[in-house]
Amino acid sequence: MGMNGMTCRCCLLTLLVALSVVPQAHAEQGFTYDQIASRYKDVGLDDAAVREAEMQGECLVGLKNLNFVKRQEFDPVSEWTNYRSLSLLEQFPPCTVLIIIEVAHAQVSKEAP
Repeated sequence: MGMNGMTCRCCLLTLLVALSVVPQAHAEQGFTYDQIASRYKDVGLDDAAVREAEMQGECLVGLKNLNFVKRQEFDPVSEWTNYRSLSLLEQFPPCTVLIIIEVAHAQVSKEAP
């Protein structure tokens, strides 16, 4: 194992130790969005922003479902759209990507033998 591997393992070990000694008070507070927002009421997202985030989250689930339709066999169309989804998510919100991929998936599926 080279020096980079040892350095990486040391960093991971340090991170694990640091996370395991998080004060119990913080662990009991919880880390869902609602729990965190309740601790920072003056800077939390407004209702519209929360709804937008929830919608984007559901669109991510839609992308996952579309890209993994056939879980037990190789699906070249889903493989292609999954690869494209990742690069598109770097540029656009999840719901925009879902619409793009739904259209692409339908068109490519029509052309597939």
